[in-house]
Amino acid sequence: MQLPLNSLVTLVNKLKISLLASTISGTAVFYFLHYSETANIPDLRHTYLWLVYFIVNANLIGVALVYGNKLLDKRISWVSNLSSRLTAGLFLNIAVTYLVVLVVGVLSKQFGLFESELMNAMKVNTDFLSKLSIILLISVVIFTIFNFAFYSYFHYTYSQVESAKAQRNYLELQFDTLKSQLSPHYLFNSLNTISSLVFKDANLAEDFIRRLANTYQYILKNNTKKYVLLKEEVDFVKSYNYLLQVRFQSNLKLEINIPDNIMDSKIPPITLQLLVENAVKHNVITESEPLYIYIGATDNTYLNVINTKTTVPSAIKSFQVGLSNIKKRYEYLTKDKIRIIDDAKYSVALPVVKNHEKIT
Repeated sequence: MQLPLNSLVTLVNKLKISLLASTISGTAVFYFLHYSETANIPDLRHTYLWLVYFIVNANLIGVALVYGNKLLDKRISWVSNLSSRLTAGLFLNIAVTYLVVLVVGVLSKQFGLFESELMNAMKVNTDFLSKLSIILLISVVIFTIFNFAFYSYFHYTYSQVESAKAQRNYLELQFDTLKSQLSPHYLFNSLNTISSLVFKDANLAEDFIRRLANTYQYILKNNTKKYVLLKEEVDFVKSYNYLLQVRFQSNLKLEINIPDNIMDSKIPPITLQLLVENAVKHNVITESEPLYIYIGATDNTYLNVINTKTTVPSAIKSFQVGLSNIKKRYEYLTKDKIRIIDDAKYSVALPVVKNHEKIT
């Protein structure tokens, strides 16, 4: 997975750091080698071209390493192939470094840059090239380690920030879901039903209150979860349907026909109940205009909630907020999208989330 960062800004920042570090490193290597070969502090009046040579070399190496590693990042992922990326990066950095030194050395020799006190010492002491090779190798290893450390730190901080953002967003979705289910409208209708039952059938009123308490208990218990098992959600909808049957009696029909082999799949809590409730809310339900709701499955890949359409009640708010909430909560469970068809019937197809699917 590639991290969604501003690659241009990151590249520019890396280049700035690389050029600064390369200039300092090139200067330090020049002074070290000159002193180790001549036992004298270099006189820049005579050796400034060598200083320029080392700084240019170091900066070209730095730029080449930054671009080379950027290209390598696209071919080998740090996340999925850490050891391979680290090994490939080390060999690439070594090859690029020695290639740059070789090319710049050949070009510099063509312009007579090698006539100096340092080069004269080199002709006598052949340890110079060994020292330079060791310094280059150590520098490459240090660069590779720092590059890995930079990536690790960035990836860790990025992951922490994204995790915090995702958690905050999901908490907001949970709050919206809970708020909709504890709305005064829902409670008002339930209390009205209870008040009418008290004088008609005390036993039924008692049972209704018990079922109502169970539905709220389910909502409060599962609202903070990312998912519940489908069989738990179906049981909850059946309890909720009991409350609806008391209110609407035979004018409302709910049929549930879901294969047993997907009952252990995952679903955001209160999803089915939200869809059933909104079917009830957005349609007039009378003896002359009954409402039918069907919950089933298509090829064990989609869960379908389908309802017939009657007259739309007046002063009813749109269901788009509730649907948006369901869609966003599903994004934490699967990449598959919710399908909605608003035609002669209203249909919502929910992806069946199997147990092996990774939860984000």
